[in-house]
Amino acid sequence: MNNKVGVITSTYINFTPEVAVKSISEIGFKYVELITVPGFVEHISVIPEEAKKTAEMCKKYGVELYAIAGHGRMLKEDTVEKFKQVIDIASLLGVNYIDTDAGEIKDESDKERFYKDMEILADYAAEKGISIGIETHGNWCNCGKIASEVVKRINRPNVKITYDPANTIFYGDTRPEEDIEYAVPYIGHLHVKDKRGGKGVWDFPALGEGEINFDKIFGALKDFKGNMSLEIELDGEKNPLDVVNDAVKRSYEFMKKYGLI
Repeated sequence: MNNKVGVITSTYINFTPEVAVKSISEIGFKYVELITVPGFVEHISVIPEEAKKTAEMCKKYGVELYAIAGHGRMLKEDTVEKFKQVIDIASLLGVNYIDTDAGEIKDESDKERFYKDMEILADYAAEKGISIGIETHGNWCNCGKIASEVVKRINRPNVKITYDPANTIFYGDTRPEEDIEYAVPYIGHLHVKDKRGGKGVWDFPALGEGEINFDKIFGALKDFKGNMSLEIELDGEKNPLDVVNDAVKRSYEFMKKYGLI
């Protein structure tokens, strides 16, 4: 594999974007995926001038902004308008990959609404050379088997899967070591996240310290040309910066063992 490997800033959920990027740089990473979830955490703004300042800050620390996670916008009254803002910011900053979740699906009509909105957004993104990755996340599109069918239904070449092996367990009660095979042809980006415990157990330790068999995960991805973001969410508590950084450092060494860094 010849992939860009960075860190998604949900790893630094309780810190400012500058603290996150500075930490990521000092550990040795050259790439970052910034997260923007309205009302939760916005490490990058959808206001152009503010977004440009954040991008310059990344450059200051020698870190390339290579993806944006624009979750929390699906199945809203203003979904298309709000997600277009994320696409516009990505285009402005030269970022060609955006993640999203599918939203919380209650019934079949929600699924149809999601498909309709995604078709509009995919076409808009395609005009700007941007791909949209649907992450394995939430109560519906939470494993490779389902995500692959969703992507095939949308039927746009710039709509991919952002595969998160830990989420397939946490949300989908599905082992990723086998499930990833369904997703492989459609994966555009990987969130590299480990996990301890079963469905609903929030325990995402440093890579290699959980229960996911990454020999199988990376083996399935031997021909994968896309990029990867490490995501270390630990126990979900407000851990101090040194604890988070130490987990990220251990994860950096874990990725080095696989020759990915």
